[in-house]
Amino acid sequence: MRKLALIVCILIMASTLLTGCGTTPKEAPKTKSTDAEVETVILKAATNNPKTSGHYKGLEIFKKLVEERTNGVVQVELYSDAVLGDEEQMAEGMKMGTVDAMMAASAKYANFVPEMDLYSPPYTFKSWEHMQAVVKSDVNEKIANAVKERRGDIYLGVFTDGVRNVFTRKPVNSLDELKGLKLRTMTGPNETNSWKALGTNPTPLAYTELYAALESGVVDGAENSMAAILNMKFYESCKYVYKTQHNYLTLPFFISAKAIEKIPADLREIVIQAGMDTCKEQIDWAIENDKKAEEILVTQHGITIVEMSKEDKEKALELCNNVQNENAARIKMEADLEKIREIGKNY
Repeated sequence: MRKLALIVCILIMASTLLTGCGTTPKEAPKTKSTDAEVETVILKAATNNPKTSGHYKGLEIFKKLVEERTNGVVQVELYSDAVLGDEEQMAEGMKMGTVDAMMAASAKYANFVPEMDLYSPPYTFKSWEHMQAVVKSDVNEKIANAVKERRGDIYLGVFTDGVRNVFTRKPVNSLDELKGLKLRTMTGPNETNSWKALGTNPTPLAYTELYAALESGVVDGAENSMAAILNMKFYESCKYVYKTQHNYLTLPFFISAKAIEKIPADLREIVIQAGMDTCKEQIDWAIENDKKAEEILVTQHGITIVEMSKEDKEKALELCNNVQNENAARIKMEADLEKIREIGKNY
């Protein structure tokens, strides 16, 4: 009897264990504690420029700051080389939600917000200090408001890739020697009209076609930053730089309204501030990078640099003034252009 009772007990215990193994345990109810799992948000940040560019460096800074400050809740994926389209296509992508953050040339984004074109004409800024002072002024705030009103995007500030200069296949030693040169320029009336005023034959050309055009002599030269001349190897066909310093380049950086909406409410201002801080850090990096590029071009690639004389600089400023005035009138920002010029008197 004892053996039978023991066997029965063992069978009951085994049955209980087997039943327990087949039961799905109930999940503990989720609480609203700080340890609760938070869904990751992915932002797509894009540029049409290569990974070697200052544009891409800015996106890398943005990624680092955002991911650090949100403890990884907001992740940033980076896209270069126009993978998500050219500047106009990326701007459209911001509206559709396929692009979350982007930078663009002022003139390109001005197709959507004309006020952004205020910074486009050559010789708008006299120096880095002048450009940075304007970006901190109410002129820039007015442009930010126009961006918000017209498209809903948030204008975070500007990147730069350096100050632009003329580089050519043959030596240029003065403003007069620019006359008649077939110079590849950015597209847009401000650039074209300014270079016509300076005596050149402006030749708009896709940036991707420029290297071959310089090699073959389709154009006599172009204009860009020292960093771009180095990174794109334009020095292989153009051994001369005429230091016009005509454009302290502003590349506005944006995040879309759709992107902000998908970020948790308590992190939105953190991401926006990270974008603003990115712009400051990128400009400092780009200015130093442009100086280093100039040194490398001279010491390692045999580039000859000719400084523009004070007289030629003053003449160039005068020749471009009309283009600046016409542009400001077209976009109804004449008073803002005068503010930029007033600020410039301090530099």
